[in-house]
Amino acid sequence: MLWETLERVNRLREQAMADPNFVKAAKAHEKAIAKQDNVVQPNIRRRKAKNKPRKLADIYEQTEFTHIGDHTQH
Repeated sequence: MLWETLERVNRLREQAMADPNFVKAAKAHEKAIAKQDNVVQPNIRRRKAKNKPRKLADIYEQTEFTHIGDHTQH
């Protein structure tokens, strides 16, 4: 089964290489890839992970909590 698949793929490859339209399209594709490789990609800056995790006490340090009975909003 593998051998038959290889033979079929090889026949299709030979047919494609004999087609001038395919060869022309392949050369245009090759040039497009080469042109794309020459384009400089911008540096992607990623956010660095903080060295130490924040404590909940530090996160809520400026927050003033009220009792549930109080109906004031935070």
